[in-house]
Amino acid sequence: MSQRKPDRRVRRTRQQLSEALMSLILEKGYDAVTIEEITERADLGRTTFYLHYKDKDELLIQSLEAVYDDLVNQIDPHPIEEWSMTGEALSAMAFQHAAENARLYQIILSGQGGTSIAQRIRAYIAQTAIRIIETHYAQYIPKTAVPLEILGNYIAISMMGLMTWWLENDQPYSAAEMISFFHQLNFLGAAKTMGLTLSEDAFTQ
Repeated sequence: MSQRKPDRRVRRTRQQLSEALMSLILEKGYDAVTIEEITERADLGRTTFYLHYKDKDELLIQSLEAVYDDLVNQIDPHPIEEWSMTGEALSAMAFQHAAENARLYQIILSGQGGTSIAQRIRAYIAQTAIRIIETHYAQYIPKTAVPLEILGNYIAISMMGLMTWWLENDQPYSAAEMISFFHQLNFLGAAKTMGLTLSEDAFTQ
């Protein structure tokens, strides 16, 4: 039997507590935040907090887990075979999801909420990228000099690194522009993007 979703009042209370915690983390760091400050910011009582969570760790974990689950739920339903060969849909969904959940991503990517959620997001993006490569480039895979696991993780790590800079700097470019920049760098290459032509000798000197 499936679990019943929390009613609207419970969801609203949990959302208030989550938003209060996130804003406080960004202001003063996770370790310095107290439950009293969370409840004051949320305009709720301590008793209400303990009806929903045993401590601030549980509140943080559930809040960040929800971000991961939502990202997966947005990406997973899309058949890999229908995506473009460059995997543009993957980076588009990732950057748009980060824009929609900017405060939560700032905490995830800064490591203040622990590294486990960030690692899970990186691993998920890497595995999805590998599936796209295997689907669209199967005939070329035996010829590549770079193992797929390295290629997939390079894409995921570079995406998350660029995303971290973008959020830390208050999103100076739109999500659409960041998606374009990411594709230029990852699929055209930095040298080509800058208008440079490098010979193989340039990498051996």
